[in-house]
Amino acid sequence: MLKKQPSKIATGLFVLGAVALVVIGFSILSSVRIFTKHPVFVMYFEGSVKGLSVGAPVVFRGVKIGTVTDISLRFEPDSASVHIPVLVELDPGSITSPKKKINPGKYIETLTTQGLKAQLKLQNLITGQLIIELDFHPEKPVKLVNSDTRYPEIPTIASSLEEFTNTLVQLPLDELITKLLSAVEGIDHAVNSPELGESLKTMNQTIKDLQQLIKGIEEKIDPLASGIQITVSDAQKFVRNFDKQISTLQSDIDLAAKAAHDAMLQAEKTFGSIENITSGDSALIYQLTRTLEELSAAARSIRAWTDYLERHPEALIRGKSGSEGR
Repeated sequence: MLKKQPSKIATGLFVLGAVALVVIGFSILSSVRIFTKHPVFVMYFEGSVKGLSVGAPVVFRGVKIGTVTDISLRFEPDSASVHIPVLVELDPGSITSPKKKINPGKYIETLTTQGLKAQLKLQNLITGQLIIELDFHPEKPVKLVNSDTRYPEIPTIASSLEEFTNTLVQLPLDELITKLLSAVEGIDHAVNSPELGESLKTMNQTIKDLQQLIKGIEEKIDPLASGIQITVSDAQKFVRNFDKQISTLQSDIDLAAKAAHDAMLQAEKTFGSIENITSGDSALIYQLTRTLEELSAAARSIRAWTDYLERHPEALIRGKSGSEGR
């Protein structure tokens, strides 16, 4: 029985359909890239770009904004120099503004005038892969190649590793090594010299003597410290007793002052009373004056009667006659 051969037309249609599906899928996936313009910039790094490959990310402070698209070697016959231009393509969707639509290419060109520079950074320590990081370094000088490339140039600065390497290269290593070897030889000579052994012995004996001296001082200081402690304790007791006596004396002084104050007030009252009694218009003084006058008159009468009796004692019996009274 003969097998039926597949139709060539059907096979061709199947292949064409598959190709059409691939083209349609590719178009859908890359529609954004087809209809969106991706700005391209060129960078020239001074050192080696080993570890940087096509597809490496371009980041701005940790945010990916582009990709490395080409790394080449360019020879300049006029200046006999070799440059390594690195082309990067920025993603327009990674740079946005809330107020207005911006052109990423023009925006990056504006930032380069404000100190934006590119620098190689280590992405993976094990594999040594590098990335390109954009950031502001206004303190670093701007170095541009200014080649005839049609792409705008972003200035670059050396990586941290390159700066460290350049610092090491500028060091006078031969002179430093010579001085280091000389210092090591001097240390070895000093350590192995007999003078050092004698010095160590002398130092050991000095340390022992110092320990004995410190021990003797401690033995003398302990009794002195005990006496000082007792003296301080007695002084504290004296101060406490003195404080108590001062408090008692202060109380006595306060009582005496109060008593003196009360006596002064009583004396002022007494002096006031006396002053009132002895004043010229006092009633007591008036009565006292009248009484004294009456007593004086009575005394004169008694004196006159006494004189009369001395002359006429019989008057006690007969009484005083009228003629005698005249």
